[in-house]
Amino acid sequence: MIKIVIAHGLNSIEVLHSITPFILSTNKKNDWNWRFVNYKFYDIYNLTGDILILVRKYHNSVISNNDLASDIKKLRKRFRKIIYFDDSASPTDVNFNLLYLVDSYWKRAILKNFSLYQVKLYGGRLFSDYYYKKFNIKDINVTKNNNVANKETDFSKLKIAWNIGIGAFPLNENFYLDNYYPLLRKLITSMTILPTIKPIYFFINNYLNRMKKSLKNQISFKNKTLKISSRFTDRGYSNSVGFQRNLILKKVLKNNNFLTSKLNKKEFTSEMHGVFGVLSAFGWGEICYRDFEACLGGSYLIKPDMSHLSTWPNIYKKDMYHSLSWDFSDLENIENIFDDVENCESAVNKSRLEYLNSLELSVCRCIKMIENVLK
Repeated sequence: MIKIVIAHGLNSIEVLHSITPFILSTNKKNDWNWRFVNYKFYDIYNLTGDILILVRKYHNSVISNNDLASDIKKLRKRFRKIIYFDDSASPTDVNFNLLYLVDSYWKRAILKNFSLYQVKLYGGRLFSDYYYKKFNIKDINVTKNNNVANKETDFSKLKIAWNIGIGAFPLNENFYLDNYYPLLRKLITSMTILPTIKPIYFFINNYLNRMKKSLKNQISFKNKTLKISSRFTDRGYSNSVGFQRNLILKKVLKNNNFLTSKLNKKEFTSEMHGVFGVLSAFGWGEICYRDFEACLGGSYLIKPDMSHLSTWPNIYKKDMYHSLSWDFSDLENIENIFDDVENCESAVNKSRLEYLNSLELSVCRCIKMIENVLK
């Protein structure tokens, strides 16, 4: 029997998104011995197995390259194969020193142009580097992705796993999973300290089954409110990373077609189902929760151009969302989409079908990726 250990942290992004396909795979592949451990509470160096999947373990740790190599060497004595699932937000954030040490390095998304991984980017991101160069936006504490690739880097280990679209999202229904979503999210995350994954499987499986059922419905814009939800803030980011949000907000705050300010989760989810469009700026990374919340709600996604990266689920194909230039010179006339109902409706339904297919294939994708490493 193949023994698989998934070591993760006590974090809702990890539990309700990153490791969701692993959790669901336990039911599909029950001839494998699955074990989920929180590495913050459990000593993984006492475990053995065929494969160890480390989720985000080294991402926020200050660890030297020698210590990193020593740590992986120690784990190598207990596991035949090691996968590092770096589910950090930015596709540019890759630990290339770690890439050499593991059997496979998984990301939510990766850059299409691998040569960009050889460049030190201001702010550590492609878009923050863009705003630094175009608008001279500087950070108080300058960050650069100093751990860059070289010409000899073997990118074959760098794989796209899945992004935060695979996971549990609330719907606009009067149901306890939706009404108490923020509380349940915390509760489900805390359940990782239990010796069994079954309660977490129950909750996540219920969310995903309802999401898939909802995505099967065709969307009509007949009763949509001609507004664009733009409810985000530029606070909490470094200058170069948050500048995009700041730039957008300056352009939309005085325009009545854009809905700003803060809503609670239930109100926000309801709005996703009622508005014509959703404007989704980048956060610490390009892919955001509201991208998939818009898709579930059946609203037209409006977003800075995403053509520089590859990801899965990919709801960022040309005919699935409205792409904006990174300087937002084309944002002022965005209200013209209200006169293009047929194409907007078509884009939304295409993105929903893409999302639905991805949710239905997530377990098969997960198992296949593990099997490829075990070969």
